[in-house]
Amino acid sequence: MSTIRDRGLVKWQAALIMPEHKALNKKINEVDYFLNKKPILDEYQVEEFENNIHYAME
Repeated sequence: MSTIRDRGLVKWQAALIMPEHKALNKKINEVDYFLNKKPILDEYQVEEFENNIHYAME
């Protein structure tokens, strides 16, 4: 039986050679974070999420 040995994120580090690429990726990630609207949850929705998480951890 053969197992797959992956290098994970190490293999993608070479793609970020230029500082401009690294800065641009950081800027894009910051913009994406602020563009995604976070829902405003009431206390019942929060309690439902907590119950679901608690149930899943059992």
